[in-house]
Amino acid sequence: METKRCCLRYPYLSIKTQDAHSFGGNQAWSSSRIMQKYGCGVVGMADVLLYLGLHQTSYESDLLYGMLREDGYLSYPRYERYLMKIRRRYLSVIPGLGIPGFVLPIAMNRYFHHYRMDLRASWCVLPGKILPRIEEMLRQDMPVVLAIGPNFPLFFGKRRVTLYRRENGAYLPAHEVKAHFVVVTGIIEGYLQISSWGKEYYLSWAEYQKYCKKYSTCLTSNICRIQVKKKRGLKHE
Repeated sequence: METKRCCLRYPYLSIKTQDAHSFGGNQAWSSSRIMQKYGCGVVGMADVLLYLGLHQTSYESDLLYGMLREDGYLSYPRYERYLMKIRRRYLSVIPGLGIPGFVLPIAMNRYFHHYRMDLRASWCVLPGKILPRIEEMLRQDMPVVLAIGPNFPLFFGKRRVTLYRRENGAYLPAHEVKAHFVVVTGIIEGYLQISSWGKEYYLSWAEYQKYCKKYSTCLTSNICRIQVKKKRGLKHE
């Protein structure tokens, strides 16, 4: 992993709750049990669009109205309503399954088309291209939805990948996950800095690669890549 450090230009989304502030969204806040259990893809898509809209005027939409508070935090009630609108309009959650990875760019492209944004989302980058594409998006100030897919071909296998928390420069195991979407907000010394369940975690790139190669597949463990559309050149008569 050659990249030493690469992060977003602005601080990541922080939603103010009753007793704390978050690092991105959390599906557990939803009143819907389906969202609580399978809504990580909705949160991933919603948070990426929210970050883009807050920091680049060409990517604003009416869904973001009144979201940002005067103190710099995001409004919790408005954020929760925003999640439900994203789910209702663009990204349905399948009970027991969640959201297949390939559905995510389709939903994003519907959003981009609806608001006439010059962006295009795609899925299934070749394994060797995933890290360079993550770095490419971060340098363009775009968070990246990363899928940690299910086990393959044994979908109900128990192999997982570790998420770490960082304390005093050390990386300490915090959770183990599979079949889960996270949002990449930076690359730091061989680790992906990510947002998951409203908290900041770190994912070892080497461990993620190993998991994808041995226990999953790039068809489900991949990124939702966002690119600026290339403008068509004018034809000379």
